[in-house]
Amino acid sequence: MLNFPNSYNEESFEILSHGVTLTFERLDLPSFVAFRVKFSSERKPLVVARATNADLDKFWTSIPEGRQREAEGVGKLIDEYFEKKS
Repeated sequence: MLNFPNSYNEESFEILSHGVTLTFERLDLPSFVAFRVKFSSERKPLVVARATNADLDKFWTSIPEGRQREAEGVGKLIDEYFEKKS
């Protein structure tokens, strides 16, 4: 399991997934781990943030809300990327 939030300390990186390059840029948001995600496909950019629910479970969400499924999928890619680096 990744340490939170210090494990997510790269300013930018890229991941190739399903033939699409995702470019991640870390955002400087107080108390949040967040990234702006740009896709090499026609998909609109996405902002994802690591959040904690009432049960203290961590999850990825979109900002603004509405692209939750994408945020969860992209968040999983982020987690896997940093797990491989640790």
